[in-house]
Amino acid sequence: MADQEKFSLLKFLGSFGQWLPWVKTARYAIGIAAIGLIGLTIYKAFFMSTETTKQETHIIAQPGSQVTIDQKREEKKPGIEVHPFVEGYGFAESNDRKGVGGKAGVRVDF
Repeated sequence: MADQEKFSLLKFLGSFGQWLPWVKTARYAIGIAAIGLIGLTIYKAFFMSTETTKQETHIIAQPGSQVTIDQKREEKKPGIEVHPFVEGYGFAESNDRKGVGGKAGVRVDF
């Protein structure tokens, strides 16, 4: 406990001008954003109900051959759509190199 460095306000304020603390902060921010995006994808894919556009048409025939068309249409709410995907593939090259690969990710539509 005797080895602890005392707090220095000048050293603290000087750290804002260095690049390494900013790189570490950006790394943490990107990691938190990625975890949040994965959580949002899982939530939207498995727990959110899907809403589709509904269209109702009522045709009402009036006396004297008049027809009234009453059309109601519900629009899909604007928002963010998150679509996870997984793709797999195999390959073979002319130098007898063979392999299998794949990728997974998230597509976000605004």
